[in-house]
Amino acid sequence: MNPNVKKWVSSVVIASVVWSGATWTTQTASAAATPFSDVVAGHWAEKHIAKLALQGILKGSNGKFNPNNSVSRQEAVIIALRFMGLEDEVDSSAATVIPAALNVKTDYTKYINLALQKKLLLIGEETALAKSEPGKSWGASPATREWMAKLLVRAIGKDADAVAAADQVTSFADDSKIDAKLKAYVKVAVDNGLVNGVTTTVKGATVTEFKPVDLVTRATASTLFSRAESKISVPYNGQVEGVLLNITADKLTLLHPDGSTRDYPITDNTAYYRKDVDTPITLGALRLYGKALLITGSDGKVGYAEMTDETPQVKTVEGKLTLYTPPKYQFALLIGDEYKYYTYDPSRVPTITDAAGQPISLANLPLNVDVKLTVRADDKVVALTVKQTIINKTGSGTVSAWNPQALSLEVKDATGKAETFPVASNAPIKLNGTVNLSVDQLLVSDTISYEVKNGNVTSIIVVRADKPITSVSGTLATINKTDNSIQYTAESKLEAEYLSENVAVKIQGFVDPTLDDLVKGDAVMLTLDNNRKVTLITVTNRSVTTLVGATIGSYVASEKTLIVYDTAGVKYNLDINAGTRFDLNGTKVTLEAAIPYISVKGKRLTVGFSGTNAIYVSVVSKYTGTVTENNAVTKTLKLALETGGSISFPYTSPLVEIYGMNSETTADVKAGDRVTILMNAMQDQVGSVLVYKNAQFEVVSTDSTLKKITLKIPGSTTNETYTLNSDFTIQDDSGTAITLGSLAAGSLVNVKMQGNTPVAIRAVAVVSGKVVSVNSSLGSITYTSSTGEAVTKTVGASPLVKRDNVTLASMAVIQPGDLIEISKDENDRAVIELATVVNRTFWKVDAITKVFYVKNVTMGDKNYFTISPTAYVHQGATTISITALKDGDAITLYVLRGKVVEIAK
Repeated sequence: MNPNVKKWVSSVVIASVVWSGATWTTQTASAAATPFSDVVAGHWAEKHIAKLALQGILKGSNGKFNPNNSVSRQEAVIIALRFMGLEDEVDSSAATVIPAALNVKTDYTKYINLALQKKLLLIGEETALAKSEPGKSWGASPATREWMAKLLVRAIGKDADAVAAADQVTSFADDSKIDAKLKAYVKVAVDNGLVNGVTTTVKGATVTEFKPVDLVTRATASTLFSRAESKISVPYNGQVEGVLLNITADKLTLLHPDGSTRDYPITDNTAYYRKDVDTPITLGALRLYGKALLITGSDGKVGYAEMTDETPQVKTVEGKLTLYTPPKYQFALLIGDEYKYYTYDPSRVPTITDAAGQPISLANLPLNVDVKLTVRADDKVVALTVKQTIINKTGSGTVSAWNPQALSLEVKDATGKAETFPVASNAPIKLNGTVNLSVDQLLVSDTISYEVKNGNVTSIIVVRADKPITSVSGTLATINKTDNSIQYTAESKLEAEYLSENVAVKIQGFVDPTLDDLVKGDAVMLTLDNNRKVTLITVTNRSVTTLVGATIGSYVASEKTLIVYDTAGVKYNLDINAGTRFDLNGTKVTLEAAIPYISVKGKRLTVGFSGTNAIYVSVVSKYTGTVTENNAVTKTLKLALETGGSISFPYTSPLVEIYGMNSETTADVKAGDRVTILMNAMQDQVGSVLVYKNAQFEVVSTDSTLKKITLKIPGSTTNETYTLNSDFTIQDDSGTAITLGSLAAGSLVNVKMQGNTPVAIRAVAVVSGKVVSVNSSLGSITYTSSTGEAVTKTVGASPLVKRDNVTLASMAVIQPGDLIEISKDENDRAVIELATVVNRTFWKVDAITKVFYVKNVTMGDKNYFTISPTAYVHQGATTISITALKDGDAITLYVLRGKVVEIAK
């Protein structure tokens, strides 16, 4: 081996760069996935060699691949042509255009000839290279890194980018050593993630070099072309992509982009991988409903399977199941006030379970219950979960837990087994079968009998031998937390009761009061359980008045008096006592900690008081509400607060953020805008105004680990990356919470922006089909989906109707037979995009760029189009391959946003 190559390989191992990927391993547990005897299991390039071998791109000699040998230029060209899907165009009888200076092995001549015709190689460039190497064979000479970068860039159709970058330099430390004519190709290859540099340490300093004249091994070349496949779309023989619908020990079931499904047999020799990981995985590591690429051999069995996206390609829909129609394999859901219909594949009956995970048969599926459907991208149901336990029973036991607010009941039977049930809101609770009890009067430790229907408790009978729950009233004297008791006076006598463990407190106007918020002298009503313990303390003689945005006059520490003024200038002298609660933006603090905040004259705060007693004091620096007035003369901003009431805020020159605007000021804040206001340190002036605005984006990528999402405005090339807060909400189109990883690249999302910061994301569902009928009065469209199903979609009275990005007058322009796509804009208004229909004669398809060419009818006609990766190509009802189209075929194109989405022969 050339010592320079050894040195380069060593550097690559250290740097873990794209050119090599990893070192050899000692894995011997299983046979290699490749057909080559000298590529052992665990070889660092095994994944890529196996993949390209099955695709027909790599071919060895006598069962060997010689992975460590340098790849020659002529070998690299053959790999590139197969990678581009052009091998079928190799013509042994074609006239040779190879100059004599390009010495090539006879068997390779036809390939080099085609490469020159396709401008993968340029005669002038390669002839000059050959003449600079006298005495050497141009074809048999090993490919260098810089030469391979040029070949890769042209193979993925980026030659024009290299021409545009002709005067640019790279960031590598050895930039000056890169051939000036190849430097632009190296830069484009790096920019597209095809190659990286080699990082080494020289005299303690880390440098990254490209090492342009180092040689490329056959294993490295395999890795390069394998990873470059993400930059090109070629229908390799035996290769299919889709969503994994089923995984068993002997087959994988794939849902293809056209909606069809097929089973693919697997064997013990099938190799499994993830997209961005070179080490193999097991069959069990494949993810159901994720995207996968399968490559089958000549026997039709899968030799290579790769998870390309582990994100489940399904969505969830929640609603009330109102109808199940077996002949139509259809479920009807009431979602809000709209009925929606979902079907399932009769050959794959959905998995149906209840909230406890118990299986339910279709025959026993209850109606008028809340359910969650798991549906594929084609809206076919794959799973249905009833959101309650489907149990019908009667039982008895002891109440072991009871939440009257959530109506959740836990009961232990005589054996000690506990079961939890939701309780119907209208379920009667009767003491000894006669006296009606409130939900507050059902107690832990009560002995009960109960009835359950469809998983909900519908009636409870409490069995008690002694008297029913009573209540007593009096004037609060003290709360003793040490012995957990309360003392009060009733009829001039001091009485005492023990408190239950979870005693509740109610004070009108007070949010979440506790025992600490009770004040001596309060008139109280005590609710007692059958053990005469207090379960509820209700204050009957006072309620809490709240002042939002009150201005501090002063705090008199010696008197513990807080003087504040409301927004009308009315003065309040409030007494601070041991029961006064303090918080800073919701965090509870002591009086001592609050003094620095409440002692500043002019500072704003929120206070709750009863009589002259301060019940709580809240220092708030953030307010959210709707602007009702922006007075530029007095420089005040008036808000209707979401917590209730309204308040005016003075401002001088606050920071204003409105998404999509630059250099915005308070003049851009309008009445009706929803805003969040951040106060300055004194709370007396507006520091920032963050205006809420909805915007629609296209998802570029997501990172669930770092909680980051990269978005762009549809049609734009500018990306913006945001880091999401822990309380950030992400929902699907129906409003159901989903994970960040559920947002697929290329999908549309509506984002709620608070200033320039996203605070909520809602996925936008996109459906398409051929129009059957339009009902403008009902605001609905019936269309036939790609699966042949008739779907009625409600779009409202005034949807946005567009064609070629031009807004049309109304739904009246939509005709039966039109191909439409329905989505929503950033404000949830329905958007109907009509496809442009073009009748043409087919000419050809460029396999590299995927540009679709047709013949002109008249001068000036557009004769090329970009094809959508999911384009539906058919003849009548039969799906056909795009390669089945021949020069001269009459075709109809359906174009949406500049891309061909359907081709009808």
